[in-house]
Amino acid sequence: MALVALSAGCSSPGGDGRAGKETAPTPTKSTDPDAAEKTVVLEVYRSMWKARNRTYATAKLDSKLEDYAGNKALSNIKVTLIYYQDHGTVLKGEPVNSPEITGIDTAAKPMKATIADCVDTSHYDEVNVKTGKKVSVGTAPVRVVYNATAINSNGKWIIWTTEIDRGRTC
Repeated sequence: MALVALSAGCSSPGGDGRAGKETAPTPTKSTDPDAAEKTVVLEVYRSMWKARNRTYATAKLDSKLEDYAGNKALSNIKVTLIYYQDHGTVLKGEPVNSPEITGIDTAAKPMKATIADCVDTSHYDEVNVKTGKKVSVGTAPVRVVYNATAINSNGKWIIWTTEIDRGRTC
């Protein structure tokens, strides 16, 4: 069906069914004055998650984590790491993130941004380090809303707070 719809839009103006000359879309500049800052915030957020995932996979604090996370975001990761260390577990697999900037204030000092993420953990398992066996974690949803804030401190974006919204799934 999609092919039919696409080819219908390529007819010549005379309607004789012959494909007309295809033209490339004209690139347009974003009308969002904050687009560049939003892109950087999302890059920092994704980098924080990569460092977080390495932390939980090894049960050791990743050396890059503090480049991307501070304040409550960093302390949440550290507290969770201690939990995994105390229980002799690590996380295997990868969560799937779908972050979006839900707000940004580039006029504020410091600049601030809010992020909402639908995190799919259906292939992210807690595993016993000694046995390699998956640990039962109950019936919690595997797709959860994860909210975060970021601030721009000294010209650098950092994820400042994080919170799982346990009352919502996505």
